[in-house]
Amino acid sequence: MVLSNQQKNSEISVDRTSPIFIIISLILIWALGFIIDRIWFSLDNTIPSWDPSEYLNGTMVYKEALKNPDFFNGSWWREFWLLSNKVPPLMYIITSPFFLTLGASVDHGNLVLSLFSLILLICIFFLGVLFFNSKIALFACLLVQLIPALYRYRLEFLLDYPLTVIVIFSFVCLSYWYFTKTKYSWGFAIISGISFGLGVMLKQTFAFFLFLPITFAFISLLIYKKWHKLTQLIASFVVSIFVFFPWYRTNWLLIFTSGKRATIDSAILEGDPPLNTIEAWTFYGEVLPYLLSWHLVIIPLICFIYLLIKYYTNKSEKYKNFWAYLQAKFYQNKRNSSKNNSLTILITLWLLVFLVGGYLLSSLNMNKDARYILPLLPILTLIISALIFSYQSIGNKILKIFIVCLSLALMIFNIFPLGGEFLTKNLSPAMQNFPYMDEKWATPMVIPNSIEITPYLRANIGILPSTAEINQHNISFYGAIPNFHVFGRQVGVREKEVNQDVNSMEWFLLKTGYQGSIPESQPKTVELVENNGDFYIVNQWQLPDDSELKLYRRKLPFNEVLTLNSQDSKVRLDEVIVPEIFPSGQPIPITYKWSGSWENLNNAIVILDWKSLDNEEKWTHDHHIAMGNLHPNKLTSEQLNQDFQVIENTAMFPPNSLSEGDYILNATYLNYSTGETEAIVIPEIKVTINNDTPIESNRELDLVSQISQFAPNLSQGIDGLTPVFAEVTRINQYDPTQDYLKVTEKAMQYRLQTETNLDYFYTLLLSQVLQQKVDSAIETAHKLVKENPENAFNHGYLSFLYLYDWKGREGEEALQPALELKPEVIEFQYLKGASALMQGNLWRVWQFSRQL
Repeated sequence: MVLSNQQKNSEISVDRTSPIFIIISLILIWALGFIIDRIWFSLDNTIPSWDPSEYLNGTMVYKEALKNPDFFNGSWWREFWLLSNKVPPLMYIITSPFFLTLGASVDHGNLVLSLFSLILLICIFFLGVLFFNSKIALFACLLVQLIPALYRYRLEFLLDYPLTVIVIFSFVCLSYWYFTKTKYSWGFAIISGISFGLGVMLKQTFAFFLFLPITFAFISLLIYKKWHKLTQLIASFVVSIFVFFPWYRTNWLLIFTSGKRATIDSAILEGDPPLNTIEAWTFYGEVLPYLLSWHLVIIPLICFIYLLIKYYTNKSEKYKNFWAYLQAKFYQNKRNSSKNNSLTILITLWLLVFLVGGYLLSSLNMNKDARYILPLLPILTLIISALIFSYQSIGNKILKIFIVCLSLALMIFNIFPLGGEFLTKNLSPAMQNFPYMDEKWATPMVIPNSIEITPYLRANIGILPSTAEINQHNISFYGAIPNFHVFGRQVGVREKEVNQDVNSMEWFLLKTGYQGSIPESQPKTVELVENNGDFYIVNQWQLPDDSELKLYRRKLPFNEVLTLNSQDSKVRLDEVIVPEIFPSGQPIPITYKWSGSWENLNNAIVILDWKSLDNEEKWTHDHHIAMGNLHPNKLTSEQLNQDFQVIENTAMFPPNSLSEGDYILNATYLNYSTGETEAIVIPEIKVTINNDTPIESNRELDLVSQISQFAPNLSQGIDGLTPVFAEVTRINQYDPTQDYLKVTEKAMQYRLQTETNLDYFYTLLLSQVLQQKVDSAIETAHKLVKENPENAFNHGYLSFLYLYDWKGREGEEALQPALELKPEVIEFQYLKGASALMQGNLWRVWQFSRQL
């Protein structure tokens, strides 16, 4: 048997070329691509578009976390993994050192792609030496630098080129493990496991390319009872789990729920062919010649035909069969003659399994893009190199020189505007990627302009256009460079929320002319910002497309910061501006003027109670001073002790259940960092609730007040959850740092020390769930169940939290009271099935599925 013979004799002999020559050659090949790439970046004035900006933002977040790492602290690691809760963070982590050492910029971020290029060349060389020989391997390395799709996508800060490198690295490790002596295979198995873990920590589609080769290896080893190798393969899986499990365990629910949007929804939106059409399966085959270039398809194909003709017209005793001939003329790797046929067949199968498997599984993905099959190209390039070297007749050296020169010329014409349209249009259409060398876009100028106006406050800008040059992601990236001072958010997406969005944002960025990919409600949002009289134009810039970029700010800002001459003062409330008489059941405009040292103000959560003079009724208005938007702006240690005044123009909400009458304010200082409390000096203030006195105001409530309003709807179960999470989705856009969740948690914890209030429990629970603080949320859910055991949904929440934390048995136990109280709730049945699945009881899962 072919596989049996191979397993008995799995060693491949490798030709030995001077290591110095090989190292110098690889360095020169890499330097060729590096220099050309750097020239391209030096000429390019492009603003990073949506996806590159989003990945650059992720890098900024991880860079900040890695400034002061605490590797031996489990809580730090959990927070570290939560920094990217949908996209695997490996790219961010790898790029962070470039930002830490060189500073954050688009060019410095793209340097990591040159590192990936070097790794790719090394991998291709070693794989080429394993299966072919060093000459074929080096030529393949040269071609890898000259493949249109590879040099096009290594000029963009996307995941596709790094994914290509990690896939090839994993395939090389797996190949060396599968085809080497036993004494070396344990090392390769461990490295393979690490590479598998890194692959899925970069992008989940990594599995498309390695799934079938791993399956092929597993089945072949199982058939021929190679238990030692099987043990190594299983061990490699275990190693990979140690690499990827912490992040996936922490974020598994968001990954699962966001998968549909990233694949099915995107495919429908982009008009990709459905899987039941032939176009879905031929899509990548049609674009492949453009990715490789036609001359690197046609010339190797001619060489392959030449190879076949040579075999059938010149059969000799030297090559008794086609596989021996293929080994000598195609692979050209010297091996023991007794192993030729079996090993050659196995290597051919191995390469085909990788290529065909990657193609089919990529085609199975509904969301299609030419760059998604980039990982197949380096292996195809290795095969192309071998086919070119298989031509050993007249002019073979000239052919190689011609191919390299033509590829190099094509590369130059594809990425630089130097002409050559005849070549590019005919050999690799759609692969042109010229640097943008015209007038620079004003996008980065928005950041210093907003900082100049509010040096002590974070700015959150509503971005209404959505073009490649101006969108929420690149505004956030440029705004993150000066210590996360400015953020961009896309608002006005849903028409029913337009008024709330406009009233909740202090800044807006508008553009005339082409608006890009925008929702239908966007024109209404633009009209409100421009015409409702609440905003003024801060600045405007002329853009290269003859349109104008306009930065608007609210005339009455939400927060203002003024410097004072005193120092080291405790927080005090200088003034409250509020209507003396107002009704309950609606937002009431109010202005607080706080003063104190920067340090004290920045750490101040103010616990505010508006108490009745006649009974025990009250309403609360807890919040972080300036709603958590104070920004140090590189203040010195002395300036941190200087006093400032913070003016908050906000709104509060007296519930409509309150009695009419007089109310006074009580205020407590809760330290954000330490949890310590003390009374706050406040002026005398008395207000009157009279429901016959109307108040008109378009001020929105602060976010702590909003979440405190809708969180109690959790008591209604599924009927309450839907509107709760719709509101959370909306208000999350207004606080880019999600500070309101932390403040809500701390405020509710403080209040529950002295009060028992179910609304506080629900608010605390929701704030902890949204922060993914599962242990704290479980503790709160236990207290909620204790206080209100008759509500079945409280038991359901506790069960869900246990299941979210992969505790199936505890989840099942917590669910029992819910099933007894409301057995008809279908979601409880789902939780019951999930708990059985987590406990490995597949029989019960099957029973549940049949019942449902």
